[in-house]
Amino acid sequence: MVSIWHGAMQVFVVGFPPLLQSLLFWVFAALVVHVCQQLVEHTAYSVDPSSRRISASHASLCIGSIVWALDVVGLFLYNELSHHVLELVPALSGLVIMVVSARLTIPTLSTGASKRRIALASLWLAVGTLAGHFTITSSHVQSFGQINLLATVLSLGIATGISCYCAIRHRAAKLSVLTPRYRAQNWLDKLLCGGAILVLHWLLVNTFPMHQGNHDTASDGAALLVVMLVFAMAVAMEHLSNLRSDAGRQQLLRRGLSMMRTSALAHNAHSDIQQSLIADHLDRLLHPDNLALHFQPIIHTQRSGVQLEALLRLTDTTLGRINPETFLLVCELQGKTAEVDRMIVCNALDHLCNWRAQGLDAMAISVNVAPVTLMHESFAPWLGLQLAQRGLPPRTLKLEMTEHAVIALGPQMVAAISALSALGVAVLMDDFGAGYSSLGMLAELPIAGIKCDRLFVRQLPQDRRRQKLLRHICALARDLGLSVVVEGVETPEELRALAAAGLHHIQGYLFSRPIAAPDVPTWHRTQLQSQRAALQALLHTPGSGRGSDTSFVPTQPSMHWASGA
Repeated sequence: MVSIWHGAMQVFVVGFPPLLQSLLFWVFAALVVHVCQQLVEHTAYSVDPSSRRISASHASLCIGSIVWALDVVGLFLYNELSHHVLELVPALSGLVIMVVSARLTIPTLSTGASKRRIALASLWLAVGTLAGHFTITSSHVQSFGQINLLATVLSLGIATGISCYCAIRHRAAKLSVLTPRYRAQNWLDKLLCGGAILVLHWLLVNTFPMHQGNHDTASDGAALLVVMLVFAMAVAMEHLSNLRSDAGRQQLLRRGLSMMRTSALAHNAHSDIQQSLIADHLDRLLHPDNLALHFQPIIHTQRSGVQLEALLRLTDTTLGRINPETFLLVCELQGKTAEVDRMIVCNALDHLCNWRAQGLDAMAISVNVAPVTLMHESFAPWLGLQLAQRGLPPRTLKLEMTEHAVIALGPQMVAAISALSALGVAVLMDDFGAGYSSLGMLAELPIAGIKCDRLFVRQLPQDRRRQKLLRHICALARDLGLSVVVEGVETPEELRALAAAGLHHIQGYLFSRPIAAPDVPTWHRTQLQSQRAALQALLHTPGSGRGSDTSFVPTQPSMHWASGA
């Protein structure tokens, strides 16, 4: 060990840079780490594959360029090397190597969820950085046969450690949005990395013995230093100035796509980070066992039978509880919508098949699906096969489609709904009235019914205009042969106001909260009839009825997290 250390010290011919130059380089390196982190974060917060690919490409070009400039600037720190003039071909070759190595590793370092993959990508980035440095300085190396093994091992270890540390801290910073267990990044992290880069650069210039510099070329070296600094600053500022514009473009894309499913999602930086985290772990989340379903009853106050709407619930060990609407929007952006919708439909049909095997033959379910799923030419035949394999009559399944999607997609949607109607599966227009309702489309579409959005029941007992509107909707639906379900019914007053308007199909906390799929048979046998009787009693109770029926008063706001909404 002593002999190795002694031999290593003999080839540490380039001394550590002076204090002032070291401090300036340290600050410059910390700023470079900050810029690189901003670019990596922008790539990581992209959700759809195209945006991630474009962001990763831009980030790699910028990161490779400014790291190359940092490396070249660092050569002027040392008195022994300050008069070297870099040759064009080796310098540009080193730039290409650094950019390519960044392009191959930034996607994993920015969005990777596996620490093992992050470590491997960090090692590869470190190898590329070292290779780029040795290419830049190749014309000044006396002999590549004389290598300082200690400097080489330490250089590789520090470079890998910097990349891995930054990637893992970045991953923890994203997760800190969801849980306080993780700490957000700060300038201390960047200063630590800047100091490590200073030590790394000194080790690199001591890896191979260098030729003595030519003092006659000092003026050229100073000019090159200025050019490198200006180049690095220009590249960094240009890419940083574009981040906000690109982030705004991606938000517009997400907002437009979210309207096809729901209008209730918040659009802010917090939700963007959540979406990017879901995208990072999507491959693991997209498994039938992770797509747990709860079912909320839909009841007719004057008839027997019950229908259940499938509602998606997701909880992950790393991400915690996930908003299903956010999860489904990420699936939309990732091009996984049809896959996840079919998984949810299969899960729901499996539950229904199990319940019917237990004697619950009168049960029917409804499942939300996205436009891209329903309009695929193979969906109707696939659905028919799934029903046949389980021995389920088509009438036991209803599909729900948001009003936004039904109206926006016009003729294509008509053909898709017609194919399902021919199969015997009814399609309902969900969230009716929440967007841009078109009465003309109600006449065109072969839908079986509508579900009035819970906006209709807000302040319904006191709002005569809403009462008149609901009465007209009821009359119109009756004339068109459509069923009408009203969502979000939470108080006895709302129930009686709906009954007065002629609407008896309801869904909401007043009757029942969503029920976990395994608990549905027990609920059906032990609670359905008593809850139906209590609902009937509310309809015939004069006055507000709130004080005497506290068991039906909701304890929290309505949450309509539908499986495909």
